[in-house]
Amino acid sequence: MKRKLPLPGIFSSFFAVEYVVFVFSLMLFFLSVRSWEPSVWLLMIPALLLYPFYYLAPSLLLSSVAALATGALENSKALTRRIIVGAVTFVSIFVTHLLLLLDSGLYFRYSYHINPHVLNLFTTPGGFESMGLRSGEICALAVGIALLALFHGALIFCFMRYKSWSFMGKSGFTKKSMICYGAGVVVFGLLQLFNFLTYSYHHYVMNPVPLRAADVIPLYIKGTSSSLYKKLGLKRPLREGLRIKLSQSSSLKNYPQQALLRDGKRHRYNVVWLACESWAAKLYSPEIMPATAEFAKKGVLFKNHFSGGNVTRQGVFSMFYGLPGSYWHAFFAARRGPVFIDWLKEDGYTFDCITSAKFTYPEFDQTVFFQVPSENLHSDSKGRTYERDQRNVKKLVSTIARRADSGKPFFTFMFFESPHNPYEFPPEAEYTKDYINPFVATQVKAADGPRIFRRAANCARHLDMCLAEVFRVLKEKDLMKNTIVVVVGDHGEEYFEHNYLGHSSSFVNEQTKTTLILYYPGIKPGEYTSMSSHLDIVPMLAKLFGVRNDPKDYSCGFDLLAGKAAKRRYSLIANWSEVFFAGEKYKSIIPQDAFSFAKQVITDGNDRPLSDVKPFYQEYGRDLMEVQRDLTRFTAQ
Repeated sequence: MKRKLPLPGIFSSFFAVEYVVFVFSLMLFFLSVRSWEPSVWLLMIPALLLYPFYYLAPSLLLSSVAALATGALENSKALTRRIIVGAVTFVSIFVTHLLLLLDSGLYFRYSYHINPHVLNLFTTPGGFESMGLRSGEICALAVGIALLALFHGALIFCFMRYKSWSFMGKSGFTKKSMICYGAGVVVFGLLQLFNFLTYSYHHYVMNPVPLRAADVIPLYIKGTSSSLYKKLGLKRPLREGLRIKLSQSSSLKNYPQQALLRDGKRHRYNVVWLACESWAAKLYSPEIMPATAEFAKKGVLFKNHFSGGNVTRQGVFSMFYGLPGSYWHAFFAARRGPVFIDWLKEDGYTFDCITSAKFTYPEFDQTVFFQVPSENLHSDSKGRTYERDQRNVKKLVSTIARRADSGKPFFTFMFFESPHNPYEFPPEAEYTKDYINPFVATQVKAADGPRIFRRAANCARHLDMCLAEVFRVLKEKDLMKNTIVVVVGDHGEEYFEHNYLGHSSSFVNEQTKTTLILYYPGIKPGEYTSMSSHLDIVPMLAKLFGVRNDPKDYSCGFDLLAGKAAKRRYSLIANWSEVFFAGEKYKSIIPQDAFSFAKQVITDGNDRPLSDVKPFYQEYGRDLMEVQRDLTRFTAQ
């Protein structure tokens, strides 16, 4: 006759004890929280009670499956059942706890959590060594792992060997115990709801302190619900009123990492920054853009240049901050502008920023230009793209002329829309006639790619005509001797070379490579053919603003034009949720979660897929560990 064994009660008691152990383990991460204001307590205490349950859930599930699978065994095999269920429980909970503790050590040392990319490095020859652990640390780690295994093994042995340790009853399914289980489910559900509402509320009102505190918790579930709070009638704080509050409570305590030192007797160069939407690298040529090519002879033309993003948000962010686009979320939450704008404000520059799109989306008024007064941000997004550019370039030219006459240093920025889909241009910009017309995005196919590109080339010719107006006023006002000029694309554009149209769909060269032209008084004209990135623009300009610091103090870029210039081995490119590593030999998404890990594909430098990932990790193992540090070092706790 079969008889039920008291495993449910035993394991309920065992997991209750393990839950307490995991609560104390999670508290290790709380040591990294810098500010414990009331909003942080309200977010973190429920999380402390909630997340140990999540971490234990896989082990609880596996143990239940093992118990059910062995439930049909005869009494004579009760010991076998206990061994099987005990082994499954031990292995699963030991591995979970080990990963949690390793994650705490990794977070304290490098300020990022374990992710699939890190796990891949651990299992790749040379990857573990790239962590920089010493032999003594490795021995201590091995001893710690052994002690952890001994602890969990002894705990589960005692519960299974001594039934009296179970304080949940023999079966675990009595009426009283079921009420306890039900109450537990309700409590955890309420905790999760409260945690979601707390986090989403602080996200809505743009309070960065609790949001950053939540980042210390492994696998924290971040939820937002702007529509809910709008329906409730809550209003977000006004942009102007946030400046002081956010600057005081900013979690970006490491930006910059060192106080920036500047020469007292520094020159005040004017800055004319011209950013071009979807300016794919192959849209630039002397044939398509003659005026721009002529201007490029005065400065340096970067011919192997990568954007910091395959979308506008991360592309523009990376060119001004010199940081990977993945930092967008942290800087947006803190409403922290780039140090580049700090330098201009310190030196009394006047600002005029113009866009043929909007400064509110992407939210550049809340990031890049957050410190620029609202009255100096001018948007015109009505009508066709080329019509906007035509109106705005007239405004830009008149502004430059007016500022030049004032004698004060000025910063002018314009964002051109001409090359953007749907690729509109006026008749006078028709560079080639063999282009697709009409263009209907929903009806085109891969075979139309070359003709779509030729249509975009006409848009680039119109862009060139607009840029020529800017170059003309710079010459007429004799500004070239005292002005820095940056001409750059926000990202690239694909015309079905890899079966996609536009950008944001992948990180192939066509979507990520653009053109950079840099001019400043005294620059040695020429072409730069090695790899360059948006991350390098501000570091290359820093010396002109008297900055003495190493670029690492405020960016992830290099001064590629310095006397002993560093050579870039790889570029970092981001979209809203992913970071892409583009090396000279190999390229790949850097997996930060299971989703990106699942779709990871290693390619060569020309985007051809490779079947083996090992060469990628062997070639760039140490670089990838440095990348992990770079992705968090300015927001480290």
